[in-house]
Amino acid sequence: MDASQLFLLAWAGLIFWELGQIWLVQIVVYPLFAKVSEAEYVGYHRFYASRIPLPVIGPGFAGFLLPVPLAFFGPVVPLWMSAVNVVAGLIGLLVTVLLEIPRHNRLEQYGKNDATIAELTRFSWPRTLSITTSAAVTMAMLLSVFAMP
Repeated sequence: MDASQLFLLAWAGLIFWELGQIWLVQIVVYPLFAKVSEAEYVGYHRFYASRIPLPVIGPGFAGFLLPVPLAFFGPVVPLWMSAVNVVAGLIGLLVTVLLEIPRHNRLEQYGKNDATIAELTRFSWPRTLSITTSAAVTMAMLLSVFAMP
């Protein structure tokens, strides 16, 4: 196994980790935001935000950015696979930076707001779908590289 194949395997581990965590966030964590009382909300959100850098934020940004070097330094795969991964990463990055982070900041600063929580959940769908797409394409990449002839 060469370095490009190891890179693909490492990428696969990362994107499948992200796949699990984004679906957990989308269908469990964000809906729970609406269940916390207004009096406890800022403390709850700060607790949440202080614990997500290692399992969520770090892998998330790596997953948004690594498709570019994977396209250049990973194993040879059909061009469309690399292109889809790069576009999916860009979508995830833009959604996170432009839509999600500002809403998290608003919730942490001003407290519970049902409209902001609804936006956070709704705006997260493109990111959830982009990570899901990237995971599916990564499975196709693995099959393309490691499938027996």
